[in-house]
Amino acid sequence: MSMTPERIRPFAARTLSGLLIGVLASLPVAAAEKDQCEGTKKQRRQKMVLRDLTKAQLLEMRGPYASESIADREHLSDTVLRRLEREYDNHVKTGAEFVYDILVLSGGGAKGAFGAGFMEGWGTLPPGPNARPDFDMVTGVSTGALISPYAFIGTDEAYTSVAQFFANPEENWVKKRGAFYFKKGHVSLFNNCHLQDMIRDAVNEQLVRSIAEETEDDRLLLIGTVNLDMGVGRVFDLGRESRVALDGGSFDRLHSILLASSAIPGVFPPIEIDGMLYADGGAASNLIVAGLARSNGPGARFVAKHPEAPLPKIRVWVLINGWLQPEPKVVQPRWLSVSGQSLGILTGTTQLFALQLINMMAHEARVERGWDAEFRLVAIPDDAFRDAPDEMFDQDYMIGLEELGRAMGADPSSWTGEIPSAFWED
Repeated sequence: MSMTPERIRPFAARTLSGLLIGVLASLPVAAAEKDQCEGTKKQRRQKMVLRDLTKAQLLEMRGPYASESIADREHLSDTVLRRLEREYDNHVKTGAEFVYDILVLSGGGAKGAFGAGFMEGWGTLPPGPNARPDFDMVTGVSTGALISPYAFIGTDEAYTSVAQFFANPEENWVKKRGAFYFKKGHVSLFNNCHLQDMIRDAVNEQLVRSIAEETEDDRLLLIGTVNLDMGVGRVFDLGRESRVALDGGSFDRLHSILLASSAIPGVFPPIEIDGMLYADGGAASNLIVAGLARSNGPGARFVAKHPEAPLPKIRVWVLINGWLQPEPKVVQPRWLSVSGQSLGILTGTTQLFALQLINMMAHEARVERGWDAEFRLVAIPDDAFRDAPDEMFDQDYMIGLEELGRAMGADPSSWTGEIPSAFWED
């Protein structure tokens, strides 16, 4: 499912945590907590004991885990096929355009304010080819994962709600762990129990029920995480998880999936799911998308099942909550300066490779299989909002990003199909 090449994924997983620790350790301590986080004292302090899981036990878990992941991919393929058949039936009955829309939301931390504002501004466009569609598939990683449920629900109220969330950060969302935040025994550099509480409060029964209802027509809401124990990315179907949560009466697993996707390795605590530790999906890939037009994918299965049917139009909309390339800067021969710039290069380059792969999939679908496939991309402009404040979640900065996003979302020319190269080219 990940769009990051196999040769890139191990490198990203090994280096992201260390680089982020070096960069974010320099941030100032946030204001003291106004109120205690929910839960016991241990939970508020986000204490996690060392596990007694052995390597042999982990290897025994590998086979069942791989089988589960394969079953997940087959489920996603079957769901896409059923959705294509629904869209085709609607095309036959009503004459509506036969189209499958995919929204891909990247990570980006506080810069998710840009994406939230963009999605809201996009909704102001009149009906037509540039209007914000009702997406057949929504995928999100990290801050994109927090936006994705609202984009999946797709109402104006949902988009306004997530925009307001990003425009009103609280000072105590995150804070360093006192004067000795860097101690080896700490689970992370920062305590984010208040941010976790905010996310849990937002993912309430009303939201979960709305997500579950939207899956009844075989739409997909996919969340990207990374399994730290197995060393691989993992994509969760949040729509299916929502239905299970409603049946069981507990939303803990849903909360864990969203918290894991946004848990920056080393900076925020990892999240345990099914006995394994998960973290920010950006450690595997900052972008995820299921392939429709592969030779053995749901698109090929649709064609084989309906040989006389027209091919659907596939539109992939990629929203980057950040810039496409790091800003040139004078790097001093000090570990903090070097690690900070290296992190920007690492994440920017792997993201460009992921974009190239998504674009290549669309190109191959057009050239080799005759699909009408479009690739559209938007990101924060290179010259905008480069001077970020020291605070991780600065309200003025995030409001500015949201306003920029809203203005760009209302302008169809904001979209492009051009992807810059990670290297200098003539």
